Amino acid sequence: MSTVRETGGPRARLTDPISSHVAADESGKTRQAVADAVVHMLLQRGPLTGRELNEGYTIAHLIYGWPTVAFDSPRKRAGELAREGFIVVLNPDDPRGTPHIYALREVTS
Repeated sequence: MSTVRETGGPRARLTDPISSHVAADESGKTRQAVADAVVHMLLQRGPLTGRELNEGYTIAHLIYGWPTVAFDSPRKRAGELAREGFIVVLNPDDPRGTPHIYALREVTS
């Protein structure tokens, strides 16, 4: 179930170290699957913080066959999905350091 567009382009700056380029290349292989998993978890459980997405993914990826990724990848994908308008942050005006709460967009007809 792919709900998000695949984004191409560089994921590391030219000035970044080789290790950053390797990590960026690796994340490019799983980026779409993790974004889809974030949407799936929000569909199943409702609004979640980034930490809850990370923890939920850690357990659910074994059940659903999602790729093994760095612990914080689901939260990062949620932030990208919110910037692209696929999901929303329910508490965008909370003070810095307050975890964002992510949710699916309201569907209006």
